[in-house]
Amino acid sequence: MNGEMDELDEKERQKRKNDQIEFRNRQKTSNLFLFLGTVFEIVISMAFVLLYFIIAVVITSKLPESAQQVTYNILMILAFLGGLVSGFFVYRFLGRLVIKKLKLEDKLREDVLNQFKTHKEFKADYEKKKNR
Repeated sequence: MNGEMDELDEKERQKRKNDQIEFRNRQKTSNLFLFLGTVFEIVISMAFVLLYFIIAVVITSKLPESAQQVTYNILMILAFLGGLVSGFFVYRFLGRLVIKKLKLEDKLREDVLNQFKTHKEFKADYEKKKNR
């Protein structure tokens, strides 16, 4: 009986070790994905802000001199905020696309995957958990 218990303990230890290794691999993959995604989001947001600034300058240059200053100030604020929001939406869209194309669902942590879910996916998960 003692040999049987030792064998079960060894199987349990091996299972825990494998679970720990899998958890660490998911942690590493998730951190790398989030780091690269954050860098990409910053770059894409800056590109959108720059694009919107250029559009604002072009629009302002076509206005009469008396209205240029106020319009320029308002458009600069809108360009900055619009660039940040646009960058965020593109980041989420491309993040979802990368996760699906590279089949990363089983390699990333659940909290990372939740950041890229659509409203329909959240609703389906909520209904599934509710029905348990």
